[in-house]
Amino acid sequence: MRERIIVHVCCGICAIETFQHLQYDFEPAGYWYNPNIHPYQEYKLRLQTAGYVFQRIKKEIEWDTRYNIFDWFSAVMPHAKEKNNRCRICYHLRLEKTAQFAKQEGIKFFTTTMFASIHQDLKAIKESGISIGEKYGVEFLPLDLTKYYQKGKQTARQWHLYRQRYCGCLFSELEREGLFNENIEKR
Repeated sequence: MRERIIVHVCCGICAIETFQHLQYDFEPAGYWYNPNIHPYQEYKLRLQTAGYVFQRIKKEIEWDTRYNIFDWFSAVMPHAKEKNNRCRICYHLRLEKTAQFAKQEGIKFFTTTMFASIHQDLKAIKESGISIGEKYGVEFLPLDLTKYYQKGKQTARQWHLYRQRYCGCLFSELEREGLFNENIEKR
């Protein structure tokens, strides 16, 4: 029997190829916790898309749908102007919840679907995950699944999935629109 692994799910699209890859060596199960996604309407769209994907790929997922946007803003706001630090804190918050869940369930391994995105800082995710894994006594599996990014996008189009246009947080949306630096300079 293959070992179970808990996979933090940032979105349904990234889950498709991640779970395809992991199922050869593990029995993957998802864990949804994303208080960073803003606005709430965007959160609901991504949650619905992930739900559809998990029905389609026939994999388990635990839904932690507490929308702790205030906790998330409190943690990242002191670093709002520093994208790298802001993202590291966001990765840490979500991966820590995933590790806690893995430990609670007696599962030895955890990872994240964020490794399937070309838009994420894989090195920062890996460092955070390894540190958190050591803290909770669960092993973090770092991956580089970016070579599957285009295939995941293609599948998303074929399945007619909602495809987000930014990472999820307010700051990444403002950056995408070219408004982030403009707003900071006016302060």
